[in-house]
Amino acid sequence: MPLYEYRCKRCDEVFEVLQLRSKEEERVRCPRCGSEEVERLLSACSLGGSCGASRSFFT
Repeated sequence: MPLYEYRCKRCDEVFEVLQLRSKEEERVRCPRCGSEEVERLLSACSLGGSCGASRSFFT
């Protein structure tokens, strides 16, 4: 299950949501203020290979 990072446009809170790809269209609410005015951030992947590259690629 992908972990997405969001930022609330109302209170500027940054938070993470575990979300199935099939449910990406569901409304995400800010845990601090409850606003639905959020934007998904581009997140960096881990160097442990979760993005498809092996560690040897980076050494």
